[in-house]
Amino acid sequence: MKNSRNNLMQEAVDFLYDLPKFTKKNSLDHTRKLLTLLGDPCFDRKIIHVAGSNGKGSVCCFLYHTLLCGGKSAAMFTSPHLVDIRERFQMNGKMVDASGFLEAFELVKTASDKMVKNNLNHPTFFEFIFAMGMVIFEKAQAEYIVLETGLGGRLDATNSFPGPVLTVITSISLEHTEILGDTLTQIAAEKAGILKPGVPLVFWEGEKEAAEVIRSRAAELGCPQYAISNKNIKNCEIKEEGIDFSFSTAYDRTETGTVNTVLCGDKGDNQCRHEGKCHMWTVPGHACYQVENAALAIEAMCVLDLADDDGIQRGLTLSVWPGRMQEVLPEIYFDGAHNPSGIAAFIQAVRLLTAGDTEPPLLLFSMVKEKDLRAAVHLLMAGHRWASVAVTTVKGERGVPAEALRQLFAEDGSLPDGCRAECFDDSGEAFRVMQSRKKIGQKLFCTGSLYFIGELMSYIG
Repeated sequence: MKNSRNNLMQEAVDFLYDLPKFTKKNSLDHTRKLLTLLGDPCFDRKIIHVAGSNGKGSVCCFLYHTLLCGGKSAAMFTSPHLVDIRERFQMNGKMVDASGFLEAFELVKTASDKMVKNNLNHPTFFEFIFAMGMVIFEKAQAEYIVLETGLGGRLDATNSFPGPVLTVITSISLEHTEILGDTLTQIAAEKAGILKPGVPLVFWEGEKEAAEVIRSRAAELGCPQYAISNKNIKNCEIKEEGIDFSFSTAYDRTETGTVNTVLCGDKGDNQCRHEGKCHMWTVPGHACYQVENAALAIEAMCVLDLADDDGIQRGLTLSVWPGRMQEVLPEIYFDGAHNPSGIAAFIQAVRLLTAGDTEPPLLLFSMVKEKDLRAAVHLLMAGHRWASVAVTTVKGERGVPAEALRQLFAEDGSLPDGCRAECFDDSGEAFRVMQSRKKIGQKLFCTGSLYFIGELMSYIG
């Protein structure tokens, strides 16, 4: 029976992975028709919708675990997965089992076949798995559902829900410019497409141009706005168990004497429950960028008032998000930075983690197409000194050949004398070689793509 189920799982996964070969991007109306055929699953649930360029998966993870620690029934839909496609569907602390996955697959496939029979386009891969998630969560009767957008926001399949209880937008950077636009304002407009009339918004106020677009759209729709930025975060300290930080309060003043925004952003006459006290939070791991993501999640829980401080902290502690500056083996770190801004945050974390090391670290890198490869390579080379660099190819059509990556490193000209980027066609072999070269006390960092990190996760088991 187990072998039969495994075979069915493999057939279903193979079918899903073949979908991009014969489908194309569909409208939100198309996604809604698919959901209608399935009985509009989860349309009466409380949705927290998250978009952004970097950190949205981590924010979703923080929100999900905090909801659970607040005693709520919660589910989470994220992408991509690292090893098992079922990772995308999390419910009450566990990913969906094989039986639940296959049941949802068959229901969505039946609905998809009916659409094609009625001369409608076949759902795309993302539409299909999104619909599967809603079927799975409907059966689980999850009260709260944390939804991560796939690409953009305005036209994303997850945006087919009419009324979330909260929207969250993480940091904005240049990404997928061929689809979303080649300026921050254009990309911010796509992300702000998830906003709904009157629905509260929590967002990261990092880039001025992006923030102006988001604020303007929120004002048009009458959305209460809660902005968080680096101004709100203080007392960051890296410790063995994680990173401690706190928020500015009304008593914290800048050098110019003006009062910093309190934890809960621009609330007008509303009083923030954290104002006037200094509460220390701890984020697991050692990636400084997770402080930003945790701050957004804490703010969201503050706005919704769904957990007390203890519940929020327990949620943060449980939120170990794989592949985000994760120490998978002693002194070996995996990080899924996949665009220039993500690489910049990665470099910041590398500097802190290697500050006391006597040996420069090793770097294993790979990326997928549609990314600004040249900018990423330049940031890696200019941002830190590496003892050795290796490049490899992510499997599949999106993978960039290792030789093309090696050439980018050579053209950048920032490698030390006598050091060059070494090519490996197989990611497992690349990891084995780099691991064998690592000295005691020296660190190895692997980065460039969550797809790449997923391959490495499978390799090390």
